[in-house]
Amino acid sequence: MSKNEEKKMTLEEYQKKYSKPENIKSARTFLYIFAAAIGVIVFVALFLVVTKLFDIHEYAGYASIPVAVLIYIFVYIVPLVKIVQTKPFITNVDSRNAKEAQRYNRELRNKIADKMIELKATTEGVSWYSDELIGKLAIARQMKNDKETKIALTNIYDKDVRIASNKMIRDHAFKVGLTTALSQSEKIDTLFVVAYNLSLIKDIVFLYGYRPSDAKLAKIYRTVIVDALVAYGVGNATGSMATAMTKFGGAAMEGIPILGKAVGTIIDSVAQGIINSSLTVLIGFQTKKYLKKEYHLQDILDEIDLDDAKEEETEREMVESLKEEIKDKAKKKKLAAA
Repeated sequence: MSKNEEKKMTLEEYQKKYSKPENIKSARTFLYIFAAAIGVIVFVALFLVVTKLFDIHEYAGYASIPVAVLIYIFVYIVPLVKIVQTKPFITNVDSRNAKEAQRYNRELRNKIADKMIELKATTEGVSWYSDELIGKLAIARQMKNDKETKIALTNIYDKDVRIASNKMIRDHAFKVGLTTALSQSEKIDTLFVVAYNLSLIKDIVFLYGYRPSDAKLAKIYRTVIVDALVAYGVGNATGSMATAMTKFGGAAMEGIPILGKAVGTIIDSVAQGIINSSLTVLIGFQTKKYLKKEYHLQDILDEIDLDDAKEEETEREMVESLKEEIKDKAKKKKLAAA
C-alpha cells in the first residue's frame, strides 16, 4: 500500500474533523433576514437622500424618485440575485448524503471549468485567468479527465484567482475610501459602503464560480450590515475627533479660523475614508476565506472512498428495520395474549 493510500481520510474521520451539525432551514432563515436587513438599510438611505432633495426643491425630489428606484435595483437586488443563483459546494456531509455530495461537487467543478474556458474564449479583455492554465484546463475537460480537471482548476485558484481577487478587493476598497472621504454625508457613505461591498462579494463569487454555503453567506451579510452601521455612525465620530484635534491646535489656529475648519474637514474625511476602505478589505478577505475553505473541503471529500460508508449506512438501516419489526411483532403478540 502506498503512503497516499495509508493517509487517505475516511468518511468517519472527515465527519469528526469537518462536518458539524447544521440546521439548513435555520441557516437559510438567517440568510434571508440579513439580506432583508441590507435591503432596509439601502431603502432608508435612499429615502433620506430623496427627502433631503425634496427639502431643497420639490422638482428635485420628484426627479430623484425614479433614480432612487433604479439605484435600489442595481445596488441591492441585482447583486443579491446573482450571488444566490450561484451554486455552493456541499461539504457538510454524513454517510447518507456523502456520495451524492461527491457527484454534485464533481459536476459543479466541471461547470466552473467550462465557464472559465468559455469566458476566456469569448470575452475580450478578461485577464483574470492565464492562457497557459486555461489551456491545461481545456485539455483536461476535452479528455473528460476529472483528476486533471481538478488539478488545473486548483492551480488557477492558487495562482490566477488569488491575484485577481486581491486586485478586486483593493480596487473596491480604494473606491469606497475615496468616495466616502469626499461625500461628507453619513447617508451617502452608508449607501456607497453597502453598494461597493455587495458588488465586491458578487464579483469575487463570479470570479471563483461558486458561492459560500448559506450559513457562511449569512455571516458575510451580517458583516455588511455592521459595516453599513459603522459607516453611518463614523461621520459623527470622526467629526468629534476632528473638532477635538482642531481645538488641541489652540492658539496656533485661533487667528486663522478658515485654516482650522479646513484642517478639521480634512481629518474628518481622511478618517472616514480609511475606516470604510478597511471594512471593505475585511469583507473581501472574509468572502475569500470561506470560498477557499469550502473548495479545500470538497477536495478532501472527493478523495474519500465511500464503500465503507455504504456498508455503515446499510448496517444502520438494518438495525432500524429490526427494531421496528421486533416492536411490531411484540405488540401483536401482546394483543393476541390479551
